[in-house]
Amino acid sequence: MDKDYTIAQARHDLPAIVHEVERNGRARITRRGQPVAVVLSIAEFERLLSARRKEPDWSLATLDTRGFKFERDEANAR
Repeated sequence: MDKDYTIAQARHDLPAIVHEVERNGRARITRRGQPVAVVLSIAEFERLLSARRKEPDWSLATLDTRGFKFERDEANAR
């Protein structure tokens, strides 16, 4: 369960919040009751990064066109 801290609490109690995050993974920082930031333990941060890295980046993929025969449709040729 994430624990919420106001910005004023975070400013005053940062060392305690860091210790809490090391034990429990993360904490939310709020402003006027709305979440505005998250403090993560390094373990939680690395877990999130490794999960993200497992997804293939298809934008870097290249299409091997060897063996394909391309035919142009002449019906609409100019």
